[in-house]
Amino acid sequence: MKGFSLLETIVAISILTLALLGPLALAAFALRSASLSENQVIAFNLAEEGMEFVINKRDSNIFAGAGNWLEGLTNCQSANGCFVDVTNNSVQRCSANCPFLKRNSSSGLYNYASGPDTIFRRRTVLENVGSNQDERKVKVSVSWAERFGNRSFTLEHNIFKKR
Repeated sequence: MKGFSLLETIVAISILTLALLGPLALAAFALRSASLSENQVIAFNLAEEGMEFVINKRDSNIFAGAGNWLEGLTNCQSANGCFVDVTNNSVQRCSANCPFLKRNSSSGLYNYASGPDTIFRRRTVLENVGSNQDERKVKVSVSWAERFGNRSFTLEHNIFKKR
């Protein structure tokens, strides 16, 4: 009875290897896509939360009859912008980089006070729109770094002083 020759064995191993590499590459791509998708959803929600905070702060100022409709948001009007901590209702000026958001493990909420650092940074900037003092463009940017590169998401919305 004859056995396999060395050449036949090498060809068989090559075919087996090629047959396994396709599904492994597909699985790696699927894992990468799942990680990216998860982070994009989180970034969108963090940006939306920051935007809602600014809109709520503007509305609260107007309803309270505050003299300045942007009271409490002046830190966001600088070039570096600000970071808003929704859980503590605070607005702090960013230096060159805003700090990393933390995630409270017991509540699951993102904040700047408790929990381990996450990969996300959120910056909020209020920009003048022309010479109109009753309108501001709000830009909330969330950036993060992952194994596959740096990513960011920016949400923009114009807010107005209501009369």
